[in-house]
Amino acid sequence: MTPEALLKKHGISAAPVPVEKIAEREGIAVCALPASEDISGAIVRKGAEVIIAVNPAHATTRRRFTIAHELGHFFLHSELMEHVDHDFRVSWRDSASSTAVNWKEIQANQFAANLLMPTSFLQRDLNLLDKIDDSSIRWLSKRYHVSPLAMQIRLTNLGLVPSVLEFR
Repeated sequence: MTPEALLKKHGISAAPVPVEKIAEREGIAVCALPASEDISGAIVRKGAEVIIAVNPAHATTRRRFTIAHELGHFFLHSELMEHVDHDFRVSWRDSASSTAVNWKEIQANQFAANLLMPTSFLQRDLNLLDKIDDSSIRWLSKRYHVSPLAMQIRLTNLGLVPSVLEFR
């Protein structure tokens, strides 16, 4: 399922996207799982039961991105697993998840960005702005409940801002 189809299925038409509610409605439990700083989250599958675990020590914006990232793995990579036990499949989100060297991690990050910051929502909100600068990126990041860096990367990937903006 694409992020756009998921938003449509759940009747979501404005930011911020309620990723925890989406997970819940899809039958996926979200729980806190304390871990070291380099672990953001995991998806655990046992038969039909699926749990997304997030590191409670991380900022809310990072936890939201982690949930969206793990939803990406759920919808795109049902085969992705580490065999922890015969009945369990686990996929950890760690510091390597954002390094753009693992194609499945890249896909999950793209899914997360598209889910949390849908193009159609951004286009509508950008029409409210006179210009795109660090102030408007901060406003958008608060509106979408994502980090300013995540918003800048998303807008850059959509070709809406230069690749480098200085944040003050």
